[in-house]
Amino acid sequence: MTEYLLLYRNGDPNWSERSPEEVRESMAQWRTWFKELEASGNLRNPGAPLAPVGAVVRRNGEAIATDATLSEVKELIGGYSLIQASSLEEATQLAQGSPFFRNNAQGEVVVRPVSVMDG
Repeated sequence: MTEYLLLYRNGDPNWSERSPEEVRESMAQWRTWFKELEASGNLRNPGAPLAPVGAVVRRNGEAIATDATLSEVKELIGGYSLIQASSLEEATQLAQGSPFFRNNAQGEVVVRPVSVMDG
């Protein structure tokens, strides 16, 4: 089995404006999906959402951008999860079940195999 990183991209920019009931319903969908992945042996780490603030560090420390909105980021990464699957195709199938798509018409889940570092 190979580990795959799921990156949730192009999330809802108005997420913080949702009602408490909408947030509870969405979180329940995520919990259900993670329980299904765990039961099938595919969940490695449910991951977490990422805050909309941060910093960008460039090579050799020549520049550090601390723009809270990270406006230079073209595709906002909203969060991540780590799963395991026997192939990229299986990982892609698993990612299609993500609740992320239910509320994000333009949302994407990037599926990337995690390389094993020797040494």
